Amino acid sequence: MSNSQPYEENQSDESTDVASRRRAPRRQVKGVVRLQISEQDLIGEADNLSKSGVLFFTEGDLKVELEIDCGGETIKKTGCVVRCERIHDSRRGWAVEFDA
Repeated sequence: MSNSQPYEENQSDESTDVASRRRAPRRQVKGVVRLQISEQDLIGEADNLSKSGVLFFTEGDLKVELEIDCGGETIKKTGCVVRCERIHDSRRGWAVEFDA
């Protein structure tokens, strides 16, 4: 996997409460991301259950591989899913922390 950085360190980041807690600056990008989930099992402990779903906790990470088309350059990274949030209907927001 490439060690290309998907952001510039010298990019300015507007100061907000959230931005001040972040470990690295962010910049807006438009492009295509391909996420591939490695074959793995996660074992966890159930917290609650309903007809529509289950909440459970695990010590394991959901490992993924990413290809990010960013301004004509393809960046390849590996990492772990750290958040998935339903935005609206079937639209989801995914957050992946890159491996070092």
